[in-house]
Amino acid sequence: MIAYDITPIDLHGHLFEVILTIDAPEPELELWLPNWIPGSYLIRDFSKHIIGLYAESNGKPVPVTQITKNRWQLKNAAVNEVTVKYQVYAWDLSVRSAYLDQLQGFFNNTSLCLAVVGQEDERCQLTLHPPVERFNWKVATGMPRVSGQPHSWGTFEAENYDALIDYPFLIGDLTIEEFIAHGIKHSLVLSGRHFADTSKICSDLARICETQISMFGEAPFKSYTFLTMVVGEGFGGLEHRNSTALLCSRKSLIGEHDHEVNDDYQTFLSLCCHEYFHSWNVKTLKPKAFIPYQLDKESYTEQLWFYEGMTSYFDDYLLHASGIVSAEQYLNVLSETLARVERGAGQYQQSVTESSYLTWTKFYQQNENAPNSIVSYYAKGALLALSLDLMLRLQSSHSLTLAHVMKKLWHEFGKTGVGTADDTVLNVLDSYSGIDIADFLREQLYAKESLPLESLLNQFGLQITRSVPSDDNSLKASDESASVSLGAKYKASSAGLELMSVYHDETAYNAGLSANDRIIAIDHLQVTDATVKSVLSRYRPGEKVTVHAFRRDELLTLDLIWEEPTPACWKLSIKDASKLNGWLTPES
Repeated sequence: MIAYDITPIDLHGHLFEVILTIDAPEPELELWLPNWIPGSYLIRDFSKHIIGLYAESNGKPVPVTQITKNRWQLKNAAVNEVTVKYQVYAWDLSVRSAYLDQLQGFFNNTSLCLAVVGQEDERCQLTLHPPVERFNWKVATGMPRVSGQPHSWGTFEAENYDALIDYPFLIGDLTIEEFIAHGIKHSLVLSGRHFADTSKICSDLARICETQISMFGEAPFKSYTFLTMVVGEGFGGLEHRNSTALLCSRKSLIGEHDHEVNDDYQTFLSLCCHEYFHSWNVKTLKPKAFIPYQLDKESYTEQLWFYEGMTSYFDDYLLHASGIVSAEQYLNVLSETLARVERGAGQYQQSVTESSYLTWTKFYQQNENAPNSIVSYYAKGALLALSLDLMLRLQSSHSLTLAHVMKKLWHEFGKTGVGTADDTVLNVLDSYSGIDIADFLREQLYAKESLPLESLLNQFGLQITRSVPSDDNSLKASDESASVSLGAKYKASSAGLELMSVYHDETAYNAGLSANDRIIAIDHLQVTDATVKSVLSRYRPGEKVTVHAFRRDELLTLDLIWEEPTPACWKLSIKDASKLNGWLTPES
């Protein structure tokens, strides 16, 4: 048994204390901490937050040597119990690591709990102690409880280290609501100040959960918890075996006086739907390269287009399938996904398999050149999933859908723990009689081009129109179309326009402007957040102006010729509802 005692000891200093007890040590022990957390594909070096690690046995110190950035060696340890003590600095308000202050605490055990080499398969017990000044805080986690009252401090247990790091904890003045979906208890947990109508949210979540469990035929968990940190501005989610960690803005939670699903709330529900879908698709059904996870180093796979792309398709689609959003609302979101993929040259530089494989360095470490050089395996993967779903429906006379394929994959390769190879999805598609789309998928996985979606969508009675957005920062259709394009994303302030990214071969690029330049004047007139729209609206394509901009601390004077704006907005609308054939349900 490996035991961890965790205490939030300094709320102002953001410190957790961890006491690791090893009751069957070897004369020489090695301890290690993961360098990344499953589901977030970036080396994060959690060990850099460990402070003051020391060890003792029988009241005597045990020599400790740090041998790599995330590994420690204990020499001459006694044959009986060894205790290791250390603190962890927790000031990352995200779903990936650990956070602690006077208002709340959150942690993944990848950030707090050292593993013992050779004993990773031993049972792990975690006892969570209250801070002196916040004894009445509540506790929420999916980890099985051994002692203590529900939602209180106590002792929890995991079957091994792999399970231990898959149970995040949320502590604070929590709002906790429970609901039943498909006979399974679910919990919505909120930390942070909010004005949410939790009954309405639970009702909507129940519909989402029911739809997904029905889709797969069963759930891979006995209970499920939505651990949600509510903040002013923020967004994120990370999947776990029977829970998800979520970060959302306060405005994303529907209030008691709100009666419609607006864009912000739809985004929150989509996030919940996405992470819940991962319970099947990546937590149990996963690439063979992830069995087991190699948490010391990068684990490469070409398959994230499937695990994130498929999930990104269903996270929006299932909101409609469960009756929460209308066909029109779903098509609006799908239109934005199309626009994100089509804007920029990224999809012509990188395939979805390359994007998957290089997620560690390119997707998770995006820079200002990302729109010109990479494609999102989330967004284009979702469009690829959409293509497959529509083709399956057409070739089977609408009797076979992508949901059926996902169920088959999960039962054969997920529930069994076999895992998927790079060609598994292709082989499963080939196994269906009368279905001929494996060659299409094989080509598109390695293609660097647009997907042929327009003809597919037309066959389902959809009309596609493209239009010019109101400015370069928007991908939403607007009644106020821009007259010219800067060809760059920018952040406007009283100090000017800071260019966040510049599209190749467009206006700003051709003028010699680059990302991080700050435009202060156009045609000898100051441009700020208050004047940018009026400044841009006065010009027409082909007109030439003088631009003054700072690059670092050097003033540039450049000639800029305005170009026509790109019709970057996509609008999908139902033209012939009779062709939808159950894919979408139009309002009567």
